[in-house]
Amino acid sequence: MEQETNQIPINVLFAGVTQQQLDEWKAEHKEIHVITVKLNEHELLTGYFKKPCRNIATTCIAMFNDNKTHEASEFLLNNTFIGGDKQITTNQHASLSAQTKLWTSVNFLTAEVTKY
Repeated sequence: MEQETNQIPINVLFAGVTQQQLDEWKAEHKEIHVITVKLNEHELLTGYFKKPCRNIATTCIAMFNDNKTHEASEFLLNNTFIGGDKQITTNQHASLSAQTKLWTSVNFLTAEVTKY
């Protein structure tokens, strides 16, 4: 009789995501952000987020310009989450930490207008 082990298979990354799944996401979305939040000494939450499409980015920028920074970062988090620990988007403390990290990792380009 074989003894069962609780070891994670070598091809599984964080939050049950396999290297194959990560490669598929990268092929589909071109850019993946992996965010890990430490809830306590023994518990980590990891979420995988795609690069925001134009519609998501436009909505975030519009919210940000309306001084709705929290709503913009929450919208970004919820609309770019593609896998991992769903609790990273629902746990209040984890969500706030993940929102902050995701917002700073996404490169919203700035532009200037000069009138002559």
